[in-house]
Amino acid sequence: MKNCWDMKEECPFRGTDPAGSKCPVHASQTPCWEFDWLSFYAAMPAGSEKDEWKRMMLEWCPKCEVRNEHPGPIDSFIESLAKI
Repeated sequence: MKNCWDMKEECPFRGTDPAGSKCPVHASQTPCWEFDWLSFYAAMPAGSEKDEWKRMMLEWCPKCEVRNEHPGPIDSFIESLAKI
């Protein structure tokens, strides 16, 4: 299965070097459905970048092709993030 940065044309990390990537799954080459996004988000300092990550995840993840293949973990994460 391809990862989200390969599948989603609008992903800002698509085609970029993972070394130093701001996206933790892109940087570690970890499948997004296996990553602990809630801990990542909780550890971010408050501010516009944190707000943008939340907006992007809530907007993009439910529509992602990867979500269709792994709905359980992705839906669980999205529901939890929406409550924060």
